[in-house]
Amino acid sequence: MKLSLQLITLLISTTIFSQNYIGISQKTVIQQNNINYSNNNFGLSMIAYEISAFRNSWENRRKREEAVSKAQAQLSIVKKNYENSKTYPEKIIDGWHLVMATDNYNYCSPSKVLIKDNQIQKFVVGNWEKLSRPFNVLTPISDGKALITLDFNGNTDTLEIYFINDLSQPTIVDKPLSSGYICFWSDLKKADHIKIWFEKQYFGEIGQRHLDQPACAEEGTISIEVKPGIHFFKGAGRGSIAWEGQVEAKENLCLSYVLNKENRIK
Repeated sequence: MKLSLQLITLLISTTIFSQNYIGISQKTVIQQNNINYSNNNFGLSMIAYEISAFRNSWENRRKREEAVSKAQAQLSIVKKNYENSKTYPEKIIDGWHLVMATDNYNYCSPSKVLIKDNQIQKFVVGNWEKLSRPFNVLTPISDGKALITLDFNGNTDTLEIYFINDLSQPTIVDKPLSSGYICFWSDLKKADHIKIWFEKQYFGEIGQRHLDQPACAEEGTISIEVKPGIHFFKGAGRGSIAWEGQVEAKENLCLSYVLNKENRIK
């Protein structure tokens, strides 16, 4: 019985050690130079994907045409609901609001805006605060609608903003998601040779061995800032040792993921 309890304890300890969420402050993120995000192709590609999804600016022609057709149908519904509304808000209350943003042809996409004193303070696509976009107001909010220009890395779009959820009554929503972080490390002797791929992009080698759990973004780890959600990774050491699977990024938390003999591909 005692041996059985010891075995159970060992298994639980291994599981916790393999995947463990650590709190991480924004101050820590700013101070660390080992967070892989804005200065690498992965971070740029994540932004590009979210913007393409928002603007329906896919390179694949068929995918783009299907998305535009869907957007035009969505736009028709939004305009119909707006025009048929019996009431329009005199002002939009302070806080985050879910809106529909459209260029009246290519896309009609949900976004979040922060309102203060009936003015748009922030505009966020993809429900991720990392994707707050610069904009200029052309016409102020009136009857639940506004007109802005939005900058997308050199491309400027003119958008109508519909506060469609606020027409009958004020509706506040949750703020956009904050970033999550994934920290890969290893306690193996040859940890410095372990290569990491994340969402099919190569990030490099871990760099060094850690006998104890390192801090997120500590030297000798591969630490990545991402949008909260499920992501796929692969790891490969020398010879046939390898790892792969899904990891879940959570807001304001760092998932510490150790690559060792216990969780490798058998």
